[in-house]
Amino acid sequence: MARAKNPLLILHGWSDTSTSFLPLASFLEAHGFQAGNLYLSDYLSMADEVSIEDAARAMESALRQKLAAGELALPFDLIVHSTGALVARTWLAGHYRGATPAAMPVQRLLMLAPANFGSRLATLGQTILGRIAKGWEHGFHTGKLMLDGLELGSPFQWGLAARDLFALDTGASATVYGEDLVWPFVLVGSMPYQSGLRQMANESGSDGTVRVAAANLNAYGATLDFTATDAALAMAASNNAAALAQAAPLPWKHRHGEDFEFPLAVLRHRDHASITDPNLLGEQESAQEQQEFQGLLLRALSCPSFAEYRAIGDDWRTYSDRVQDPALADDDHHLHLQLNVFVVDEYQQPVSDYMIEFIAPNYAQNSDLTGVFHDKVIRDVHKCEQDPALRTIYIDRQRMFELFYGGIADGQPKQLRLSISASAPGPQVSYFVDAFGAKGEFIVHSDQEADRWLRRNATHFLKLVIPRLPSAEVFKLKQAP
Repeated sequence: MARAKNPLLILHGWSDTSTSFLPLASFLEAHGFQAGNLYLSDYLSMADEVSIEDAARAMESALRQKLAAGELALPFDLIVHSTGALVARTWLAGHYRGATPAAMPVQRLLMLAPANFGSRLATLGQTILGRIAKGWEHGFHTGKLMLDGLELGSPFQWGLAARDLFALDTGASATVYGEDLVWPFVLVGSMPYQSGLRQMANESGSDGTVRVAAANLNAYGATLDFTATDAALAMAASNNAAALAQAAPLPWKHRHGEDFEFPLAVLRHRDHASITDPNLLGEQESAQEQQEFQGLLLRALSCPSFAEYRAIGDDWRTYSDRVQDPALADDDHHLHLQLNVFVVDEYQQPVSDYMIEFIAPNYAQNSDLTGVFHDKVIRDVHKCEQDPALRTIYIDRQRMFELFYGGIADGQPKQLRLSISASAPGPQVSYFVDAFGAKGEFIVHSDQEADRWLRRNATHFLKLVIPRLPSAEVFKLKQAP
């Protein structure tokens, strides 16, 4: 296999250093990458005052110095691990979004277990336990601002996704990803840690630190505005199918186009640490699986054209489907998805006191199936500590089909509806049409639209806009005496 001639930079994750990637550098040298073209990067991830944005700006400055000194040539390829993906994406979106192909510094961007959409470990890292375990050698600093960015559903992640993935404003089409721009690849393990203290962060569908759904760079977004139409408002107090259909979410457009899918490969027997060392035989991993992992990695770094990039995406999808075959998957390897929810009122003010429910279309079944979904299908709900209007709902997609859809009676539509209810902020203001039990509802998924929303191994952003209604007592008008 021909090797790419570009220089290659490796960027570590939170609480790590470049020395952890010496085995990876050694593997690359042994497979034809020139040692003189390999660079190991370091950044401060454990200083409480340093943010991801700070690291990205410092990265640009350091690279400019190397370029000016003639010690680095463009373009280069970039390997990132874990939090390093957020640093790299922030750097690219902040300095090169909209750049011409000739000015784009990176061609291939290989992400190893990237925390593209957060990690449950980030919250644990800021606890006393985290400060003892990780901050002992850093004056009990754990990188507070970086962990804030890493928190599931954080404001930082919403903002970064808007800058590099989604075109939320009219005419916002400038991108860093494209045929003549950056080609991202994602490799992520799906085996939780098998030993040691790190098992405390284990969960199904993850590598012990990062969820597969949070690693995948292919994300989807939509806005549902309950204030947009009379039909949507009427829907809040009805079970009218026509009203529900009119209240479909408005999908967000991708900056990089709707036909550009980033390659994702899921590895069965690699965890968050072992994915950084292809020379190492992972726990429970066969020699064939190790060779497959090495081949995936080398193929990405050697990708010669955009046509081959697309072919890799197709092949990796087939590979991941085999690894995550529902007929073979045990509980650790179920297909999952993440749903990031942000609720605001019609004035765009955050609404923090709300409840999300998932219900079936036949209301006679709700008590049973709602319980099944919330008890068996939802694996975790995280309320963002920085903004309680933000929630991340972690869903076992395999159980959704087996237990939820499987429980809907024959003849009933195979639909999943999302219901939101919001507590009134006070006696003179309510949400929706009634201060008590006020709620809106819409179809969030159907087994006939499985590829359109709530996709496997993916993070979804859903912004809900709800009406804010003052009472008649707030303003009165009467004739002067």
